[in-house]
Amino acid sequence: MIHIATIITCYNRKEKTISSLRHMYAAQEYYNSTSKEKIDIVLYMTDDGCTDGTSEAVQNTFPNKKIHIQKSNGDLFWARGMNFSWKVAAKDREWDYYLLLNDDTDMTVDCFNQLFEAEQYSMGHHEKEALVGGIIASKENRNKIIYGGESFLTKFTAKLQLMFPSGKPQQCDLLNANIMFVPKSIFQRIGIFYPYRHGCADSDYSAMAKRAGFLVFVTSGICGYCDFDHWTKADDKVNIVKMTLQERKAYFNHPLHSNKDYLTLIRRITPWRYPFVWLFRNMVVYCPSLYYKITFRRYKK
Repeated sequence: MIHIATIITCYNRKEKTISSLRHMYAAQEYYNSTSKEKIDIVLYMTDDGCTDGTSEAVQNTFPNKKIHIQKSNGDLFWARGMNFSWKVAAKDREWDYYLLLNDDTDMTVDCFNQLFEAEQYSMGHHEKEALVGGIIASKENRNKIIYGGESFLTKFTAKLQLMFPSGKPQQCDLLNANIMFVPKSIFQRIGIFYPYRHGCADSDYSAMAKRAGFLVFVTSGICGYCDFDHWTKADDKVNIVKMTLQERKAYFNHPLHSNKDYLTLIRRITPWRYPFVWLFRNMVVYCPSLYYKITFRRYKK
């Protein structure tokens, strides 16, 4: 039996959370029906101050599943919420794998097959264990890849290229944790997320895994779907320029758009870029029109 702790954090997305868990359990059932060795899943969920009854809905929808719910008051956000449940899971027992799952992501039925395939590919071809991320497509356009893994095109400028399905697992540099598969050996070596507030923790974790001597892979195909619910770069330009200075300061101090988290990530994974990124991140707060005039070519697509 393979023992997996699924780590998830949620805030007022009851329907999406239920959908995500339904797909996860369906993927578990499919894997167990097609593989000799079975997987057992225990869910550790952080309810970060939900007011829409998410916890109750999860318990009522999956009464026979092994579910542990940790509640907070809404000040954890994603990265700290994930760490909250991750710590609880790690204290309960030693797990073969941790599955980090976004509450808005629906796994494909063969997702676990693809995750194990990527890890076995790494062991077979490189004799190293791997941190594995699932390639994620848009729910609206199932041919459009929106998350998964990225590779540096050039290390100096840190320009990144999104990974697309190739029919076999591929090495990359940074992962999103919409679906992230963490083997026991990696957890034992590097632990949980660095203490970011909301974003950046998944990219940082994949960089930590590489520094520790592990490999980072994406799956061979699409293994999940979610909505892309962020502003585009063009939206950024229009909306941020319209803000007052105080509104921009509040916007970039908020955990969801934190300059502090982003600059911490840069300092930790590409420190040579830190002075330039610091300058531009402050420019977008204090001189947004100049910032977009200088950088607009990068955001036209």
